[in-house]
Amino acid sequence: MATVRASVYRRNRTFETITKAMPAPAPGEALLRVRRVGICGSDLHIFQGHLDHRVPIDGTIGHEVLAEVVSAPADSTFAPGARVVVEPIRFCGTCRNCRMGATYLCRDLAVLGVDATGGMQDYWTVPVDRLLHVPDTLADDDAALIEPLAVAVHDVGRARVGAGDRVLVFGGGPIGCLIGLVAKAKGADVKVAEINPYRVDLLQQLGLSTIGPDADPVEVAREWTAGDGVDIAFEVSGSPDAARVVTDVVRVWGTVAVIAIHAEPVPVNLYPVFARELTLQGSRLYTRAAWEEAIALMASGSIPASRLVSRKIRLEELQQGMEAALGGGLVMKVLVDLTL
Repeated sequence: MATVRASVYRRNRTFETITKAMPAPAPGEALLRVRRVGICGSDLHIFQGHLDHRVPIDGTIGHEVLAEVVSAPADSTFAPGARVVVEPIRFCGTCRNCRMGATYLCRDLAVLGVDATGGMQDYWTVPVDRLLHVPDTLADDDAALIEPLAVAVHDVGRARVGAGDRVLVFGGGPIGCLIGLVAKAKGADVKVAEINPYRVDLLQQLGLSTIGPDADPVEVAREWTAGDGVDIAFEVSGSPDAARVVTDVVRVWGTVAVIAIHAEPVPVNLYPVFARELTLQGSRLYTRAAWEEAIALMASGSIPASRLVSRKIRLEELQQGMEAALGGGLVMKVLVDLTL
């Protein structure tokens, strides 16, 4: 019997690599050989136990996946050997949210790698309608970041960032960095507030202006805009300190976009929302259109995604990779390389 490696979540900040039977695709599914899986901020929430109500014990996580097709239904457009990325959501298509077009906010939403089996394994079966082709011109490490880039594209689109907008991003981790790069690609003037010196340096290398740990983002925004405030502020850090001040930096009729997962309620200054008639905008996951735009952006060369990758690890090293990503330090993005 053919077997594969898979990482399973044992709870209590513990992952273990096991051997299990090769998965068999059901009708309508493709069998994929996984090449790369990114460690995401939501994976770190899983690691810390914040999503234990959703992730089954001994479940396999991983939703930022680059893979190649082993087999697919004959009537699909995916031939064996084709490289693909996976839009890791399942939705009903019939609830009110789905009928509105918000399938990614389905009442019965299931995220592969959270609520259902994910890609931290050598081979994975996925409904073929969740696959998108990867352009041949993209290297594996770039293509592996299409999923978080789709998140950033969706976030920037929801906030209606346009050319000439002044945009302040709180949090320069992978998603905050990609939001900054996407906003800049749309012609916005962008600053990213980040306290990790390694990330500040990397953000600057990528052409993004930064607000470091020794500067006050509120004061910087005031000086930058002659007291008006920025057009759009993104809260991507998950920091209570950022949540407290994010409404203070935005101009009249401006937008505050909340992207981070805050595991606990945090104080927010709502007075500016009233006084300056701010729009408070949430953003989560992505649409299929955001995926298509992300692939086009990546293929254009305007988003140097692979430069975010600070470490690549084997599947058996997932535990250490999680600890490194959670610890900060000299880390931006950790990729699990399933070809190793």
